Amino acid sequence: MASGVFGLRKVYKKQVENVDNNNFASWPESGIYGYFGGGFAPGLTPANTALIDRIDFSTETTTLPGNNLPAGRFGLAATSSSSYGYFGGGGPPFLATIDRIDFSSETTSAPGNNIPQAKSGLAAVSNDSYGYFGGGYTPTVVSTVERIDFSNETISSPGNNLSEARFYLGGTSSDSYGYYGGGNPQSSESNRIDRIDFSSETTSVPGNNLTQKRFGAAGTSSGSYGYFGGGGVPTTPARVATVDRIDFSSDTTSAPGNNLPEARQQSASISNSLYGYFGGGFTAPGVGGRVTTVDRIDFSNETLSVPSNSLSEGRNALAAVSGGASILRGKGYKTYAYFAGGNPGPICTINRLDFSNDTFSDPQGLPERRQRQASTSSNYCGYIAGGGPGNSPVSTITKIDFSNESLFILSSAVLSTETKDLAGTSSSSYGYFGGGEDPNARITTISRLDFSNETVSDPGNNLPTARDYLAGTSSSSYGYFGGGEGPNRVSTISRLDFSNETVSDNSTGLPSQRKELAATNNSSYGYFGGGEDPNSKITTISRLDFSNETVSDPGNGYPDRRARQAASSSAFHGYFGGGVNNSGSHRREVERIDFSTETVTRIPQELSSSRSEFTAVSNSN
Repeated sequence: MASGVFGLRKVYKKQVENVDNNNFASWPESGIYGYFGGGFAPGLTPANTALIDRIDFSTETTTLPGNNLPAGRFGLAATSSSSYGYFGGGGPPFLATIDRIDFSSETTSAPGNNIPQAKSGLAAVSNDSYGYFGGGYTPTVVSTVERIDFSNETISSPGNNLSEARFYLGGTSSDSYGYYGGGNPQSSESNRIDRIDFSSETTSVPGNNLTQKRFGAAGTSSGSYGYFGGGGVPTTPARVATVDRIDFSSDTTSAPGNNLPEARQQSASISNSLYGYFGGGFTAPGVGGRVTTVDRIDFSNETLSVPSNSLSEGRNALAAVSGGASILRGKGYKTYAYFAGGNPGPICTINRLDFSNDTFSDPQGLPERRQRQASTSSNYCGYIAGGGPGNSPVSTITKIDFSNESLFILSSAVLSTETKDLAGTSSSSYGYFGGGEDPNARITTISRLDFSNETVSDPGNNLPTARDYLAGTSSSSYGYFGGGEGPNRVSTISRLDFSNETVSDNSTGLPSQRKELAATNNSSYGYFGGGEDPNSKITTISRLDFSNETVSDPGNGYPDRRARQAASSSAFHGYFGGGVNNSGSHRREVERIDFSTETVTRIPQELSSSRSEFTAVSNSN
């Protein structure tokens, strides 16, 4: 499934499409406010302020919620889970303290676990499970990276640090990586970018740096790009308005050409689905040099403007998080996979896999018996299309609502033809069902399901060749349909460009011709597992690198030969379940691939029954 659709650190466009009458209070996730905390404010006494300003994303007004940090400090960094924001480190002169703001009540407290090393001038990045505080000075400049576990608020050191010790650096995050940019290594400013891989917690230097050396830049991000704004340089003028952009799909950096309206350093930044906000900062010495300004970057066109609502007090070296007045819904993000239907039967059973402990349970089943179907998902719902009660295919689409696990057949949407043995993939806005077999022959058809209104249409571009028994996966920019039969087994990978819906065959195919395979993905790679080559069922898992579209063998496959299985994924693991073995026996085992190490293991829990020719969908986008 596609990445870049849904996040808890930042809010994506798909998350706000169903807000009732633009009323953000009706929205079931966090992310309706931004909070600017702490900083150095010479106009206040003491100057090391504990002040928290809140910006309401729906109106862009700023207010004081009334609950501040327990103590004033500056040079701190901030990160957030779905429920809490965490402000870590800072001064004076060097602090290890972590303070927490509860998004549901806006109360602040000290959870009791602090950074191992007191420091100031650090930066933070995060995924949905951990926050990472990197760099800073103690007064020795350090490269240390510390991790806060959002599930229990414990602090540890993952063991991989920045490539260069520096302080007053900026941080931004994609779904897969955190990026630390710029900073001051004590002797001179830096333009270096360090990247932390969230799946393995290793750090590296991707080789593409900021366009100029500077420290005190603030980082924010959309689903596709990270932005570093402002900063200080050793030349005159000493502060800059530069905005640099990092492309998350390629790690390349560029200057989009639109900068902050005013040069400044040591601002803080937040974001929602549409805009990033740079607040406060330092423009010149003295009280008047600390500004209250909040600048806005429009992610759709990268223009900068001042939305006219400012912070209550001018200050620099502050920190900011995005959060909200409500907490995460019960069955929302990266929690469950649903393995639905299958043969023998066919059956209507759904087995629900809990990602937190790899155990199965059974919610209600499909409204009708189904096998040989395909699935795709938006953030809120899963869609199971085609297949049939036997060899006679159907065109219906069954919807599963992730918020309450209700299931029903859509009246508004059907495939363009009755189809079985098809494959599904999705972008942030649409689900695509490709290929398969109608009552007459194999087909090339791609049907598009619009997530916003649940209608189906024909985008006009189909697979280059007709085939069935294929598998689908996706990156944030492309959908990929791999393998299949048409009439001979193929190794072809066809790519659907989400930006213009053109379809082409990728220059690199699978290493062998195979059908009846399954596919899953994280944000960096797609994994095509098992299937049947011209000779037998196979154990191979092939990896498609989304960055360059090359295919390789990571070296770990299934423990036994398998085809006709179903696949899904959490944030950190892919799951291949069921299928048939080389002798044709149906299986109930589930293999798990660890995305960080690409090792494959069999989880202790099994499907409720042995089955094949089924599908799986997860509420993990």
